[in-house]
Amino acid sequence: MYVHDLDCSWMRHPFTVNQFKIVKQGQIHEIKKAGIREFYIDTEKGVDVEGIAVVVEVDERDDIKSLHPDTSKDPSEKLPVNELPNVTQVKQDATCVVSNIMEDARLGKLIALDHIEPVIANIVFSALGDKDTLLGLMRIRELDKYTFEHAVGVSILLVAFGESLALSESELIQLGIGGLLMDIGKAATPAQILSKPGKLTEDEFAIVRKHVLQGKDILENTPNISETVMQIVTEHHERFDGSGYPAGKTGDDISLYGQMAAIVDVYDALTVSRVYCSGISPNAALKKLVALGGEFNQELVQQFIHCVGIYPIGSLVALSNGLFATVIEQGEKGLLYPVIRVVFDSTKRRFITPRDVNLSDQRGKEIVKIVGAVEPGKWNINPTDFMDLCS
Repeated sequence: MYVHDLDCSWMRHPFTVNQFKIVKQGQIHEIKKAGIREFYIDTEKGVDVEGIAVVVEVDERDDIKSLHPDTSKDPSEKLPVNELPNVTQVKQDATCVVSNIMEDARLGKLIALDHIEPVIANIVFSALGDKDTLLGLMRIRELDKYTFEHAVGVSILLVAFGESLALSESELIQLGIGGLLMDIGKAATPAQILSKPGKLTEDEFAIVRKHVLQGKDILENTPNISETVMQIVTEHHERFDGSGYPAGKTGDDISLYGQMAAIVDVYDALTVSRVYCSGISPNAALKKLVALGGEFNQELVQQFIHCVGIYPIGSLVALSNGLFATVIEQGEKGLLYPVIRVVFDSTKRRFITPRDVNLSDQRGKEIVKIVGAVEPGKWNINPTDFMDLCS
């Protein structure tokens, strides 16, 4: 048979295309595994079904409707974990895709969007199902893959940010693609400058700044690139007060997607350790975004804080009982009541057997509160060692 329409959003199935011919049993297994029980077939391109009425025409409005989240569902309801893509594999796939497209760009090859979109679909699906897991995964980084890891981190954050703003699935896909391609122009930046273990000179920084327009040039030759992706690539270094580059745009002359990308780009860069500097805590990075004031749309910054939480996943926090904990999930009662993993006794200055506490639900227990964020470096603690997201 020839599948004409799987009758579900393409986020919900494992195939890179919506229309294809069934040629092996494995495809049927994947359809069943995705929970699909009925779909449309094209009887002119494949075998018909005997004895069953076939719908000849497909209402195209169904396809349009599937691009938007189902508003009948509780937005706080998470998909079962066994229905989510393997988040570790999603991250690995995304990092591999960025590596490949950067190499293609260096060689002057066209960017293959069809290789990017399935990976972004999984990122979007994960964000819609369990945003906390995906944001937590972003906190586990490798120091020697900064350019690739930064692209993946920005992509994940942009999708999560967009999901919190109730953007449609189609918009989330474009945000994810824009995040992965945001620094594609750095393919033309000399490697010795990108990997320099120290502060750049003015001349070197001027070369790095060219990556925005170089990225624009690369993507203008890429078929089917959306305006959203172009806005992210060309505007992520613009600043709300006009102090950015390359065009010195101000205020709402910068698109919503460009403003979002600027916030996410700086947040991710601040929290990642590199060869020449240590990253700061997620909480400190949020404070920095607020302190930078007019450089960013502060209303949008506040919305970003609501997205990642006052104490973002991966933060190290101090509790009212003298213990330290890693934030592993946002809570049900609000930004100040996340799910935490208690790992360290600051009074005895020693690690303890980890235990999880949901600050939103402490009935009949010792009531503890977060009293502030802790800079992990001062205590030689790596919060992500206790997140267990890859198990």
